[in-house]
Amino acid sequence: MHLLQICSKESELSMNNATKVWIHSLAVAAIGGAAGALGLVIVSPSSVTWTLAGARSLGEVALIGAIIPVLAFLKQSPLPMNTTDSTKQT
Repeated sequence: MHLLQICSKESELSMNNATKVWIHSLAVAAIGGAAGALGLVIVSPSSVTWTLAGARSLGEVALIGAIIPVLAFLKQSPLPMNTTDSTKQT
């Protein structure tokens, strides 16, 4: 296999810039939502029990806190369309 063939296959598998930005924004929404939910520890540390069950509950709150902004992001910015030309023949 020639180097040119390898490079062209790698470029076919790479994501376009719009998709990379979309994935980054989706991750930012999830992390921001989870961080906001974990602010419960700062606001009311006495309400958090430091046991396995308490950690699980805190994880569930963080998960719900992450899901809401992710769903709002997906509503506002659905997955970008693939802009590469799939009809191009090599």
